[in-house]
This record gives sequence, C-alpha cells and structure tokens, in this order.
Amino acid sequence: MEFSKELSIGNRVLDSEHRKLNRIINDIIRLMAARDVAAVLAAFELLENSLCVYFAIEEEIALAINFDFTQHKLAHQKLLGEFKRIKDELSISNGMRPEFEEKGYTDSLKACLIKHIKEDAQSLKILLETNFYDFKPN
Repeated sequence: MEFSKELSIGNRVLDSEHRKLNRIINDIIRLMAARDVAAVLAAFELLENSLCVYFAIEEEIALAINFDFTQHKLAHQKLLGEFKRIKDELSISNGMRPEFEEKGYTDSLKACLIKHIKEDAQSLKILLETNFYDFKPN
C-alpha cells in the first residue's frame, strides 16, 4: 500500500506519522509473505508502540485546535484492538495460516489504517485544513 495525497489529513506531523505506520504495515506484509514469524511479531510490537505515539500526537494537535476528541479516542482503541487481534491470532498459530487467511490478514491491516485516515479522522481533517499544514501545538 502506498501513501498517496488522497490520504493526507491536512497536517504535516500527522501525515508523517501515517506514512510511518504505512511503512510498518508494509513491512509486516512482506515478513508474513516470507513466513518470518519472529520478525512479524516484532514488527507488530513496533506497530503497537508507533500507534501509541501517533495517538498521543494526534490528541495533542486535536486538543490544541479545540477538537472534541472523545469519539476519535474510541476509534483509536478500536484500531489498536484490531491490530492486536491479528497479532494474537498469528502468534497463537505460530504464523502458520493457509494462504487465503494470510491474504485476509494483510488486507485487514491495510483496510484498518485506511479507514482510520479516511473515515474516522474526517471531522478532524476538516478542522486541520483550516489551519496551516505545518501547524504544531505549542
């Protein structure tokens, strides 16, 4: 999955975080195809840690522009929960999944991030577009 202008949220910092998450997901997909279970699980740990950092940055920016973050915080919990569910299922099966299920996991990883950017963050994007692209809270 490539990060395109269509996925821009309207803020340089958040777009950078989204690109980072996208790269990690692409690495996970590559490692799954290579059947490197230990590396996949390590990459999922990196993804979870990176999500937590991203969530904190996004919340800080949202609060600085007076965005009600209550619903969006729930979307964060759901996104993190979905990634953890996939990681746990792969861990339990030691990464040994039939090919069709593996594709389902890779599609799900990509879809979760895209949904978060394009749907969950839509109202935040509208507010961010009224500010400078380089906006950072003080």
